[in-house]
Amino acid sequence: SSGINAEYGVTQIEGTIEKYKSATPPPPTRGVSPAAPADAEDAGSGEGEAEEEEGAGMDMEDLITRKDVAEDLDKLAEQLGSASWQERAEALDSVDRMLKEAVNIKPNLGSDFVAAIKARVADKNMAVKLKSIGIMTSLGSALGVGTKKHKELFVILFPLLSDSKKNVQAQVLDSINVWVEHVTIRPLLQGEDLVAASSDNNPNLRSCLFTWLVEQLKAAKVPPKLPKELNLLVPGLFKSLEDRNPEVRKSAQGALPYIMAHVGYGAMMDKCNNLDQKSKKTIQDLLEKNKEQADALAPKKPPPKPKADLKPEQPKPAKRGRAAGSPTKKGRDSPAKGGSTPSKQRARSPVEEPNEDSGESSPVTQKKSAPKKGLGKKPALGGAAPAAKKKKKKKK
Repeated sequence: SSGINAEYGVTQIEGTIEKYKSATPPPPTRGVSPAAPADAEDAGSGEGEAEEEEGAGMDMEDLITRKDVAEDLDKLAEQLGSASWQERAEALDSVDRMLKEAVNIKPNLGSDFVAAIKARVADKNMAVKLKSIGIMTSLGSALGVGTKKHKELFVILFPLLSDSKKNVQAQVLDSINVWVEHVTIRPLLQGEDLVAASSDNNPNLRSCLFTWLVEQLKAAKVPPKLPKELNLLVPGLFKSLEDRNPEVRKSAQGALPYIMAHVGYGAMMDKCNNLDQKSKKTIQDLLEKNKEQADALAPKKPPPKPKADLKPEQPKPAKRGRAAGSPTKKGRDSPAKGGSTPSKQRARSPVEEPNEDSGESSPVTQKKSAPKKGLGKKPALGGAAPAAKKKKKKKK
C-alpha cells in the first residue's frame, strides 16, 4: 500500500506542475495589516517601528484553486449502487480518475455520492471494498481542510479495523491518518464513534484502535488538556486490559499511561468502583504500576505570564501646616532662619515685647501691647479701690 501511495503522490505532483506550467507567477507582495492606512504617507515610517511580517494576514488556503466536482460525483452514485460488483468497481475507477485530475476539490461532494461511498467501504466484495478505502484516502487528500465538513465519512473507517486481514487494516489506517491530518483528533474524542469502537466486542478493532490512539496522543499538538470526553474511553480500556486476547491486552497496556496522563490517576481510580472485586484489584494494580509514567507524560501547565513592571510608588506630599518646615495651608513656606516674617504669619505669632535698649517696637507689637482706654481705671478686686476712697474723705 505504501508503494501505491507513493506512486499516487508523484502523480499528483506531476499533475500540479503540468497544470501551472504555463501560468504567470503573481508579483511578489508583502502582507499588509487590514488596519494599515492605504496612503503610505499617512502611515508614517518612523524609526523603531516594527516591520510587517511577510505574508501577514494571508491565508495559504486562499492560494489553492479547488474544483467543484459535486455534480460529476453524483452522476456516478447510481452506478456505485449497481448489483454487479464489476460495475461498482468501474464506477470507483472513474471517481479515482476524477480526483486525480482535479487534485484539489471543493468540500461539496453531493449527497447521493456520500451515501453511495458509505455503502461501498463495507462492500462484501473484497476488491470493491479495497478500492473504496483507496477512494477515501484520495478524498482526504483532495479535500484538504474541507475534510472537517465531512466527519461522517471519516468515522466510517474505524469499524473497518475489525477485519482480520493485516493488509486491510494497514490500508484503513493509512486512510484514517490522511483524514486526521486535517480533522485532528479533538473532534473525534468529542463524539461517540471512538467510544463505541473502544467497547466493541471485536478484538481486532480494539487492538488496532488503542495502538493507533497511542500514536496520535504522542504526536497531537494540544492545549494542556485534551477534551474531557477522553474519559469516556476508560471503560473500554479497562475491558481490554483484562481481555483474553494477548494483542488486545498489550495495546491497552500501552495506551494506559497516555490516557491516564490526561484523565488523571484519581479519576481513573474512582472509575474502578464500578468493577467487581476481582477486576477492581487487577486494574488498581495496573494503575499504580503506570502512575509514575503517566505523571511524566502529563501535559505541563504553561508558566505564568510575567507581571508588568510596577512603577515605584511616589512619596506622598506632607500635609501642609503640620510638620515643621512644611508648607502652610495657604502654600507659604516657613521663614528662613534670620529672615523677615510675612505680616500675616507675624500676626499669629506671640506678642513681642518692646526692646528695652531702644524703646522701640514694631508697629504690630505697639498696637497689640497698648492698653485699651479705661483699662487702668477699673480697680483690682479687693485692693486699691477702698484705699483711694479713704484718702478722699480725709482731704475733705
